[in-house]
Amino acid sequence: MSRAAARRSTDSAATQMIADRFQQLAGSDGSRIAVHDRDRAVTFAQLWDRAQPTVASVQPTGGIVPVVAQPSAGTIAEALAVWLCGAVPLPVPPGTRAKPLDAVLRDSARTAHWCRPWRAHLYTAYGGRHLWVAGGEPPTVTRVGDAIGLTPGGTALIAAPLHAAAIFEIVVRQLLAGGTVVLEPDFHPDDWLRAAVQSRADWAVLAPGQIKALLHDRDQLPGWLGVATRTLRRVVVPATVDGTDTTHLAKFVTAAGVTLTRWYHAPAYDGATATIGATPSALTAVPGVRFRTVDPAGRATQPGVAGLIEAASYSGAVAHRADQPCPSPQVWRTSGDIGTLAGSGSLTLHRIEPAEHYLSPTGQRLRGSTLYRIAAAHPDVAAAAVHIVPDEHGRARAQLRLWPQPGAEQRLTPAAAAAFCTAQGTPVPAQHILIASAPTRHTPGGAA
Repeated sequence: MSRAAARRSTDSAATQMIADRFQQLAGSDGSRIAVHDRDRAVTFAQLWDRAQPTVASVQPTGGIVPVVAQPSAGTIAEALAVWLCGAVPLPVPPGTRAKPLDAVLRDSARTAHWCRPWRAHLYTAYGGRHLWVAGGEPPTVTRVGDAIGLTPGGTALIAAPLHAAAIFEIVVRQLLAGGTVVLEPDFHPDDWLRAAVQSRADWAVLAPGQIKALLHDRDQLPGWLGVATRTLRRVVVPATVDGTDTTHLAKFVTAAGVTLTRWYHAPAYDGATATIGATPSALTAVPGVRFRTVDPAGRATQPGVAGLIEAASYSGAVAHRADQPCPSPQVWRTSGDIGTLAGSGSLTLHRIEPAEHYLSPTGQRLRGSTLYRIAAAHPDVAAAAVHIVPDEHGRARAQLRLWPQPGAEQRLTPAAAAAFCTAQGTPVPAQHILIASAPTRHTPGGAA
């Protein structure tokens, strides 16, 4: 079956660019190693050939195809087959139950706003599991890869689950740059060091706890860390709340002699990075991204005052919930994280997990999940989002964002929504309720 005959479903421009790039690599760099897993090394030509038999069996649901994310070249070949069909891969953990996943896909197919996507991922928040799709700028553009230090033809060592959105994105960007991905099924310090030596990796992803384990066991590890990292020039660590394990991060930089970059990867925007020396540093926006922080009323906070982190990605390389409108690159959007901005624009994280409770105007301690459920049940609401934001005194307040049903734009006002929530026992002041633009339905693959 030819790729042109196989292409169907979303027919996204981004998926076409990914498929075209893989085809180019299979032809011009076919003998180069693409993926090295625990069992074998697979070249770009072999990866391309392995994807072909799978193309005919791909059956997208609303343009989305679940791919069981094993640490293997087979997972990458399955994702490539999905792109060859013009559909979007959804990496899921092994053992994911089929029925709940099918329900999420069916619901998303009915309300999808795809915005030229190239990947999808699940996340859990108020209201259960939701599907996010990433679209806009395709990963063949190197802007984000450059910010986190990927280089064409390099080798990346990955000892983290592929179903994590940031990890899957890193793997895709590395391969599209003509580089090699080394997949370790689990992290053990001695196995990681062995893989670093044998693969001569120049780039790696490590969690703060993994770095701590390497430092703790360094005297007992064969070859010691300095030998294993002679070719390693950069380690990227997911950005956590500022100050977490920073002592170990600084020690690792000194011991291994590498550049260590914290990467704040948020689904709604391209995020921010910071390169760590002897002391931790604040995060700087990836080129093409602007940040601000807002209070519960949606007003911009002053420098140094904690608030809800919002960003605008002018590249359009953002993810959004499949049941919410395609975002314009200029629109301020949030992942629900809390932080402060310095006058220079650098970002410090304070919370990257959703808060469970907020205080009502009368001082009641209420659940954000309850507010979400009630707000989403309003007959004029197409979609809802709850964010727990600190006020000027640091107290947790709820900010409610509502998307009206088509035709309900005039009826759904902050005052009407506040009255509805109060009647249901979850009061929110009208000034803390924001009415977003009404969803406009798009055909799969349609532009924002």
